[in-house]
Amino acid sequence: MSEFSAASDANVRFATEADVPTILALVHELAAYEKASSSVLATEESLLKTLSFAGSSSPGYARTLLVFPPNSEECAGLALFFHNYSTWRAAPGIYLEDLFVRPAYRGRGYGKRLLGELARETKRVGGGRLEWSVL
Repeated sequence: MSEFSAASDANVRFATEADVPTILALVHELAAYEKASSSVLATEESLLKTLSFAGSSSPGYARTLLVFPPNSEECAGLALFFHNYSTWRAAPGIYLEDLFVRPAYRGRGYGKRLLGELARETKRVGGGRLEWSVL
């Protein structure tokens, strides 16, 4: 199976409140990868207070897309993003804060799949841009 067919068969969905432990685990894994584990202040409680979730009226500030391999309940990665706004374009946009794919799932196209889903979300909201700064 090629990397692209694996990614195209993957399940990508918006996170729910039940996914907070997974989100926090991925945040810690990303911080460890960046050798910044001691900088993580997020907790399950703070994520519940500050993220928006599918099927919830939570007014959070950011959303999370999760990707799952075909026929698996283990999360392979995430894209955590928030909306921004361009005064020059008079249009909303999306800023990608974190994109992380667990090492065991890299090279299968999951990161590209998450970026594609974010591009679709940007178009869905009438967005004028999708931004991401890579460290």
